Amino acid sequence: MILFENLVLGWQSLKANPLRSILTLVGIAVGIAAVLYVVALGEITKKRINERLQSLGSNVLMIQPEHGHHHGVRTAENVINLKWEDAREIADASDVITTTVPVYSSGAMLEYKDQNTNARVTGTTPPFSVVNNVGTVEGNFFTDLDVADRNRVCVLGATVYQDLFGEETPVGQSITINSKQFLVVGLLEAKGESWGSPDDQVFIPITTAQERLFGVDYLNTIYAQLRTSKDYDEALFDIENILRRNHRLNPDQENDFRVRRQDFFLSTIQETNTELANFIIIIALISLVVGGIGIANVMLVSVTERTREIGIRRAVGANRVMILTQFVIEAMVLGVFGGIIGIVGGTAFNQLFVGAELILPWMWIFYSLMICSGIGVIAGLYPAFRAAHIDIIEALRYE
Repeated sequence: MILFENLVLGWQSLKANPLRSILTLVGIAVGIAAVLYVVALGEITKKRINERLQSLGSNVLMIQPEHGHHHGVRTAENVINLKWEDAREIADASDVITTTVPVYSSGAMLEYKDQNTNARVTGTTPPFSVVNNVGTVEGNFFTDLDVADRNRVCVLGATVYQDLFGEETPVGQSITINSKQFLVVGLLEAKGESWGSPDDQVFIPITTAQERLFGVDYLNTIYAQLRTSKDYDEALFDIENILRRNHRLNPDQENDFRVRRQDFFLSTIQETNTELANFIIIIALISLVVGGIGIANVMLVSVTERTREIGIRRAVGANRVMILTQFVIEAMVLGVFGGIIGIVGGTAFNQLFVGAELILPWMWIFYSLMICSGIGVIAGLYPAFRAAHIDIIEALRYE
């Protein structure tokens, strides 16, 4: 009963000074809304990265040339040392690598009728679509026969298709790549913007890219698909042995190539996003502390304004514990109301501006309410203690 009366008194205190109460609530609400927004955004980002990780080829290593050095200083240019023969030998010699895919890519000008665009043209082999989990929505990927015959055929990524064809069906049409005519045989499904996305690329046979378009005999990348994810160490050992032997490296020389997991980049992005989200949450929690200071300030003013009321309550029988409880509960009401406003506001903001399905981080909602209640109690303790120890005679004389 006493608790209910104190809650009623707390609510009446809020209503008695609405502007002051609202300004105090805003500080708490903004902090809670910021926490929920960051948590929801982090969950959405994590979900999208996980989806992207699943769409990448499973258990795939990327072998790339290492950067060159000039007078001991690393340069921006890669060493030209990877060959198709390296890819074949790795697949043949290793027991844990099931498939290798050679890749050479470079920028080129693409034209179709009156449309043109710059895009990356990637020469590769048919297993590329399997290793990198890339499927077609129209037509097919080119074949081994196309690679053997150096045919001028191509498969378009979704972004390149939109730039050149709009809504027109591309399969069976001819486009020019660096002024050479290519037949479109397939259109890839959209993967979305991300590192290494095939959407803004055009894929052609590796032999056509090297011998008929760019005039090179080396590779940018070799993809190596492992038997299982547990075979990484053995695969790395095999790759290093084969490439160091082929490149005639002395024991004291460093590798002139680098090997990375294909999901390494997205995992790094995910870790960075998590660290950034934690940093923003700390800032939001600091704003909650500032809001708690606001509650303490309001309660101190309230104690001063209600000194005579406190004296009357003490005179008619209220003890110090009752007065202390009254003001602590009033402060807690402020904190909880601010938290509820922040939860509702943060959820609505996420729904309107994040651009994704509604995400309710229930754990953080519970934490938020507990934090707000705790802030209210802590912020109200000193004003409540001060109110409880006001001298009754002095309080009754207070004007």
